[in-house]
Amino acid sequence: MSVAQSPELPPGVVLGDPTDLGGSSRSTVHRREVLSGPPEWGGSVIVKRFVPMPPGSRAAMGYQRELVGLAHLPGTPRLLAHDDASQTLVMEDLGTHPTLANVLLDHEAKDAWRHTVNWARALGRTVRTDPDTMAAARHRLGEAVSVDRDSRRDFPRRGLLLLRQEGVLRDAPGATGQLLDALDWLEHDTRRQVLGPGDACPDNALLTDSGVRLVDLEGAGIRHLAYEAAYVAEPFSTCWCVFTPPKGLTDAATEAFTAAAGEQLPGLEEDPDWPRQVRVAVVAWVLSGTLWLLEGAEADLAMGGGPTAAVLGPPMRALLVSRWSWVARECATEMPDVAAACDEAAAWARRAWREGSPLELRPYPAFSPEPLRPEEPR
Repeated sequence: MSVAQSPELPPGVVLGDPTDLGGSSRSTVHRREVLSGPPEWGGSVIVKRFVPMPPGSRAAMGYQRELVGLAHLPGTPRLLAHDDASQTLVMEDLGTHPTLANVLLDHEAKDAWRHTVNWARALGRTVRTDPDTMAAARHRLGEAVSVDRDSRRDFPRRGLLLLRQEGVLRDAPGATGQLLDALDWLEHDTRRQVLGPGDACPDNALLTDSGVRLVDLEGAGIRHLAYEAAYVAEPFSTCWCVFTPPKGLTDAATEAFTAAAGEQLPGLEEDPDWPRQVRVAVVAWVLSGTLWLLEGAEADLAMGGGPTAAVLGPPMRALLVSRWSWVARECATEMPDVAAACDEAAAWARRAWREGSPLELRPYPAFSPEPLRPEEPR
């Protein structure tokens, strides 16, 4: 069934031929001219259709997640129509604009700093906490809520286990117990459970004339606010576009996020527990990333590129060393066993990976005095 024939569309809507915008293995994304339709739809729309995935997998829930995000999160494209049977979404066409990734990779430092802080502020304002929205989101997300909750505990635990199995760590029972206690602390802090966009990658942040707009909401879900904040503090927990930010940028961005999110959660800025909660969430992302990236790092691969794969991210080895070192440095007091395990992993990597790609995570090009040469990974 074509989108134009979907019973979810208003009568009389006719869409033109599709222009491929890339999509992924999980979905196809097209821009389509509105030949006939409501004036508020504008001249074109974006049509995203999800590819059937194995039942029970996180990817299989992408349609529900994005539908919920579009329906409830401000700063995202307007949801115009949807069809559950074909897992198709029709949304506002925001046009062609640079992304935050474009700015960090190509622009000058002042612009990159300003846009990064603005992105963090927009992300903080995007999360929702009101009971009606949360109830509607839980209902529509269904089993995705429990799948996400289990994953937030299971992925980082398995990341530590993998380091032990690969001989990177001598032992890790203390670190595992400490990690799980910290994660449980976040899960039981229900006052800060929010609906958020999840994968707020720089590629998914359009810098429009009216402000930052967030797209690609397949990671939308209900989780502790700290998991969204960790994306700012780390930064970019699940993205390929990760290099070393300049001193002070993540602090400024985290402050902007916290102030914006505090508009819905009063007292956030003054709560002494909040910075620790963010660090716990960063640890969860780092150890989950260990699970996902260690095999590629052993093979000395680089992170994949953006939607067109024309731009590569950093070597996986450098990324993991940087993030293990972050945990070792920032969490030594509050989670000493976890910090020690990450310090041991970083030390192991510097020995085991001394031959191959560089282990230093280079600066973002916008903040680097040395522009990237075309033959270098970006």
